[in-house]
Amino acid sequence: MNEGLFKISIRGLRVETIIGVKPSERAKPQQVVIDVDAWADLSEGAAKDSIECTVDYKVLKDELISYVSNVDFKLIETLADKVAKVCLQDHRIRMVRVKVEKPGALTGAEAASVEVVKERRSKLVDVYIAVGSNINPSGNVKEAIVKLRNEFGPLKVSTVYLTKPIPDNQPPYYNCVVWVKTALSPIIIKETLRSIEDELGRTRVGDKYAPRTIDLDLILYGNLIINSGGLRIPDPEISSRPFLTIPLFELNPDLVIPGLNKSIREIIKGVNGKDMKPLLEFTEELRKLAEG
Repeated sequence: MNEGLFKISIRGLRVETIIGVKPSERAKPQQVVIDVDAWADLSEGAAKDSIECTVDYKVLKDELISYVSNVDFKLIETLADKVAKVCLQDHRIRMVRVKVEKPGALTGAEAASVEVVKERRSKLVDVYIAVGSNINPSGNVKEAIVKLRNEFGPLKVSTVYLTKPIPDNQPPYYNCVVWVKTALSPIIIKETLRSIEDELGRTRVGDKYAPRTIDLDLILYGNLIINSGGLRIPDPEISSRPFLTIPLFELNPDLVIPGLNKSIREIIKGVNGKDMKPLLEFTEELRKLAEG
């Protein structure tokens, strides 16, 4: 174990979820019991005595409840593996051990359980960037994807959707979300996105709803919460804008949203995407460009 890492433990977290392979097991939610040990570099939080600089175990608890209660599983092995991955979405966590217990799973036994250990093997952070355009959207979105790929490497691109503008007296938008892995800081990423916008002729005016050649927004950076220096992460509109929620769910259905302390699976249940038209052929073109 690396020196200087703190261990955070959550014991006996009881959550109800659909779990099992038999029809009788899948008829209604059953209770599982989850134990989590997470090792993280929390030296900054310890030095500053600040909750903002540490892994908040209450937040982690709420995120796990939101995720597990909104997914159904056949195996407790799968549940344990997914819970470990949710924990590792916080880029400060280096290693996690998860034990999942299913009470009454075996006749004559108190419970059945499995345990998994997962370690972060990369210092890269999962970053999600929203892409939008309603001025020559086909050409500008393609150019933006190429420039993003050149800056960050291969990208994962959601389905591109044709969406209604706000207000409705302007052309419709092309919207999508890209997922990148990077070691760059949020400030550097924001500066990079601004530079690409400038290269593609983005003109900023007082009206935030004005048409634009390209709009690139950093909407998620690991499990970081920032509201200062012109940065607001996560994007506060993730839960209210279908063109953000639906692409995020498509890219990573196991995502949890920091600040909201909810899984994307729970959030998407309240989102209506009926006015979003998928542009499937254009999406395939874009994904080829994103691969390099």
